[in-house]
This record gives sequence, structure tokens and C-alpha cells, in this order.
Amino acid sequence: MKQKSIALVIYSLHEGGAEKVASELSIYFAQSGHYVVVIVFDGQHRVYVHGGQLINLNVPSAASGSLFSRFRFLLKRSLRLRHIFRQHSFDLIIAVMESAGFASVLASRDTIIANHCNPDENFSGVEWWLAGRLFPLARKVVTVSKQGQAIFAKRLGLRNLLTIYNPVAHQRIHDAAQEPLPVTRLRPYMVAIGRLERVKRFDILLDAYARSIARQRLDLVILGQGSLRDSLQQQIDRLGLSGQVLLAGHVRNPYSYLQQACFTVLSSDHEGFPVVLIESLSLGCPVISTDCPTGPNEIIRHEQNGLLVPVRGTAALAEAMDRLVTDEKLYRHLSAHAAVSVEDLDIAVIAEQWLALCKDDRR
Repeated sequence: MKQKSIALVIYSLHEGGAEKVASELSIYFAQSGHYVVVIVFDGQHRVYVHGGQLINLNVPSAASGSLFSRFRFLLKRSLRLRHIFRQHSFDLIIAVMESAGFASVLASRDTIIANHCNPDENFSGVEWWLAGRLFPLARKVVTVSKQGQAIFAKRLGLRNLLTIYNPVAHQRIHDAAQEPLPVTRLRPYMVAIGRLERVKRFDILLDAYARSIARQRLDLVILGQGSLRDSLQQQIDRLGLSGQVLLAGHVRNPYSYLQQACFTVLSSDHEGFPVVLIESLSLGCPVISTDCPTGPNEIIRHEQNGLLVPVRGTAALAEAMDRLVTDEKLYRHLSAHAAVSVEDLDIAVIAEQWLALCKDDRR
């Protein structure tokens, strides 16, 4: 394939699953010889690296603002994007998440909007109003799960929908996983990764862990930071888990934790298409996840590469933990099928699906 000119538009490269995906795609596209421009509205506090050129439009959201000010920001972003799009004449414009998608499609009808959330849970009334008017104008609206695609089809009747799953850079994370852990663990452990916010339901995870047999054999390591850290620490103390649960905060390299974990647990109320599950499986680490909308049941095949449990099912989550520490045959089976189950989500495979949407490659 000849060199393509590609724009990736996203609010920022700060923490988050969508930001990680944008980072990985930009790096892969650039390393494959394509001309890549990553356009952000807020260039401060970058966590993820990028491939190609970075353009910071420096139009961050206000800490608080009226509906009028939000529309003013939208117009300002779209005008700046239109200028850049006309300068470069991109073959592929990928606007990641709605904060970028709304402005980008106003700037160019060639925009492909990449939705990375569960819209039923994450969209406000204003966002649904904008989506109903702007999404039909986009060349494509790409969701990261079939369930997410079905939500947009039902709510908006869109005909320009397509699902492309989130990728994982297998080789990159396997290399990173070889780094030693920054802390020495005295016992084997399970791991959970995510923002310390209510949607991730670490409170339910702690309750399930406290009532499980698994706590007798495994510690629990939670990676991430957020507003609920203090309340989660209080819950840990109240449950008598202080010596067994580690709130490790944000870590630069989570892959060494995943590599050495016995299994990964995701306890969320809802997701988009959780990258942590793919990365865990890629490293041969079995997973337990709530069967929440959207994503986990399109990654996990129950009792093949992981276990699915009901949302907010504390008893079921504890039972799943116990199964993985007491049923050696099941654990070996899940481990053996983990990596192979996500081979089709390799960054090279997923990137080609995006490149197939370039303007001169459309059918």
C-alpha cells in the first residue's frame, strides 16, 4: 500500500483506553511509512507517546461552562480543524471520541468518528442531540463493539455504522512485560486496573475479595488513580484487608504486573471495549469480568479464555475468584487459550481495517 496521509483527532493524550488506542495506531501508522498527524485540543499532561507530528490546537474545555460556551468551543475547534484539513488533504481522518468527532465532522464530511464508550451510559442529552444531527454526516461512525453499533442503529437509525475492535500491540506489551516489578510481592496476586471511580466498582471487587477463599492464597493489586482512593482505602481497612490489598496508583508500565498476575479482574458497571482484558489475555493471563455492556462478552468466551459474571454480582464474583484458585484444570485451560483468543486483535490486523477506509480505497 502506498503512503497515506492520516489524521488522528482526539481531545488529549492523557490517561484512558481511547487515548491508548489512538497512541498505538499513530505509532503503527508512522512506523509503517505513512504520514501521520495527531491533533489534540489539550496538549498538556501527555501520558501516551505518539507517532508522527503532533498539533496542539490549545482549545481545552473550560472547567465549567454554560451550554452556550460549550457550543462556542465546538465552533472554535471545528474552524481550526477545517484550516488544518484543507492544508493537508488527508486520506484518512479518524476522530476519536465525541469531543473530537463533533468538531471534526463540522470541519470535514470525510471524518470517521470512532466511538469508544457505551453511549447508553455515557452520552448526555446534548450529546445525543448533536449525534442525531452530526453522525449521519460523517463518512463512517465506527464503534468498538457490536453491541455499541446496535445501540446507535436503534437510537439514531444510522446507516454509516461499522465495528472495528480495539487493538493490542502484542510485541510491544510482551517486551514491556519483561521489566521487573517496582515492588516485591511476597505472595501471588490477582490484579485489577482502572480509574478509581464509581463505574469501575472497585467497592464490589473488595467486598467479593473479602468473602472469597481466594484471599487466603492471593493478594489483590489495584492499579489506577482517581477520586475514590481515600474511600477505597477506608473500605480496605474496615474489611481487615490492609495487609492483602495494595492500591498501587498509576504505574508507568502495568504489563509487568499483568505478566506476573495469576489472573485479572474487571468489576465495572459498563465499559466500551476494555483494552485491559485484551492485554491480559495477550500475556497469557486469564480474566474474570462482569458481563457488562459493552465489550466483555465480545472478548471473553466463558470458560474458554475467562469467566463472565453478572454486573454487581458480589457473590458470583467471589465464586469466580475461588474457581480460579481451586480448579487447577480450569485455570490451565483458560491460560492455554488466553493469548490465542486475541491474536486477531493485533495492532497490525486492526490497523489494516482502518487503512481500508482511506478515501481512495473505498468501494
